[in-house]
Amino acid sequence: MNKFCPHCGKPIKPNDSFCSHCGKPVVSSESAKQLMPKRSEIHSNRLKSKKRNIIIGVIIAVLVLIMGGWGLYQHGRNSVDSTIVGGNGRLTNAEIKKIPRKQLAAWAILYADKKYGKKWGEAADDLRSGHLTIKSYSKYRFGDYEISATDGSTLYVINDQVGYLVSKDNKEITYVGNKSSYSNRSVLDQIYPEIKSENTEKNVNIWNDNLSIVTGKSDENASDQSSKISKKTKKTVSEDKLWSSNQNDELISYMDEFGDKMHQSYEHYTGSGSLTTAAGQEYPSWLSQGRFKLSTGDHDSRDPEDMSSIDLKWNPQVTSDDDTYNVIAIFNYNGKNAEQHITYLFCFYHGEPVALVDQTTNGDYTIVHATANKDLTSHFEEIANND
Repeated sequence: MNKFCPHCGKPIKPNDSFCSHCGKPVVSSESAKQLMPKRSEIHSNRLKSKKRNIIIGVIIAVLVLIMGGWGLYQHGRNSVDSTIVGGNGRLTNAEIKKIPRKQLAAWAILYADKKYGKKWGEAADDLRSGHLTIKSYSKYRFGDYEISATDGSTLYVINDQVGYLVSKDNKEITYVGNKSSYSNRSVLDQIYPEIKSENTEKNVNIWNDNLSIVTGKSDENASDQSSKISKKTKKTVSEDKLWSSNQNDELISYMDEFGDKMHQSYEHYTGSGSLTTAAGQEYPSWLSQGRFKLSTGDHDSRDPEDMSSIDLKWNPQVTSDDDTYNVIAIFNYNGKNAEQHITYLFCFYHGEPVALVDQTTNGDYTIVHATANKDLTSHFEEIANND
């Protein structure tokens, strides 16, 4: 069927939309209307497009929130782990500086116990049992060595033989003692990985809660140590009796306070009958029946066979200055089992007050060592040197 242009009347092909002669459109108005989309369709398409954009926007927002929340969670978790227990060992300088000093103390002592021995073994034992008190000083005399804290560092003293310096930024720990000083040790690169591999984080956190850190008197040791020793020696020479009933009452009162502080109930030997530990020792008869060994805490002498044998006897009327540990007071705490018993034997040895600790549970020997609890030691010395 022929088709003609409605404008110029020239013949055109059936499928032409424009006239090849005049160039005008040849689609009828009805056809044009059919080709144009309806308003309802346009509106519907717009609504569909708008909904699709909203859904895509919501999905993107949710993804952003999820990723952001996860990032904050990871950052928060890493920050807590790093600040409290060292995390994965990659702390920032700011985080290192914020590490609590008691936690650093626990790390330092456990590391020294493994690496150096000496008196650190006793300190580690006292740390685990909750009987460790550390004193901080600006300077302290260990035997012939006087150590000073410089450049913002802090000196912590465990006992008269050992201590450690912590740098101002907490990055370095220097171990010091009465015979030598050790090279600096990096808290992150050396100490923490060793502690983490040997102990659980839970135990380390419990142990650092067990210890106490107090400020020592500035003149307590560095300048007056020799005069204190001289004073005590002079007292023992000039007086016959080293222990009195008044002093015994003072010690009982102090041990009651000490037990409350440590959440432990101590029973004291009154001078009659016997005092039995959870491990089965009956004091004071055990003093003459048992075989006692003195531990110094050295790693090379943990075997009782290598330790020095010592003699102890119950002697509250002590007047002599000899090689016997004259026991003038006994206090015992029995925990839930034999492993938790703690027995303090307050003695005079060569006229000097010494507080020994027995936590032996079995074996052929009773192992004792001088307590590392500085608070208990200082109070006993103060009572012993004042009538």
